[in-house]
Amino acid sequence: MAILKNGVNGSVSGKAGSVVFVLTKAGNYVRSLPRVKKRKPSAGQLLSRTRFKMVRSHIIMLNPIIKLGYKTYSAPKRPYDAAMSYNLKEALIRQDDGFAIDWQKFMIAKGSPNPISSYSIEYDQENQVLEVTWEYDTYLEEKYKTQHYNSFLVLYSAADEGVPFQMLTNDLESTLSSGKQNIKIKKNKNEVTYEMFIFFLESYGEGNTDSLHLGSIKV
Repeated sequence: MAILKNGVNGSVSGKAGSVVFVLTKAGNYVRSLPRVKKRKPSAGQLLSRTRFKMVRSHIIMLNPIIKLGYKTYSAPKRPYDAAMSYNLKEALIRQDDGFAIDWQKFMIAKGSPNPISSYSIEYDQENQVLEVTWEYDTYLEEKYKTQHYNSFLVLYSAADEGVPFQMLTNDLESTLSSGKQNIKIKKNKNEVTYEMFIFFLESYGEGNTDSLHLGSIKV
């Protein structure tokens, strides 16, 4: 409701119909009320929201790693934004009932090509230690000077929400040239499936390789 101040010759304030009267030091003015959109989202909009929500849920959980792995690649964007953009475009599979993450294409780090040419994985169940050993492409190592980059092994439980240890990383760092990296897997009450990734990071954080998906493991 609009209100007259000081009679019919005074100022007006408040709402009348589809307009609102505003009183400022400069005088009175009228503006239209904002229109409230009540349209239901289209099928395409709902699909886009589903894609975004799916990728975002994983990027948020992995964000401490994303900040390192996309630091150089993302400039001038934020690492979070660059990781969202890349994985929305490259790491989704369309299914009959929606979308699924293609973990082989999902990247937790972007940089120079990952030089690993072959690898093997062993899990010591008694001591709960997983070891990854690898061979690497010496041409790529020399070209990008990654010989002394530190290895960063990441285990991420994508499907098992609410587990005590949803993301694990190695404590002791090895280097690309060492050819191996261990990680201690903390014990969960129930069986957990981890997606395994590895990338290599320059010690001062000014450069890194792409991440490589090593597969999944149930422990």
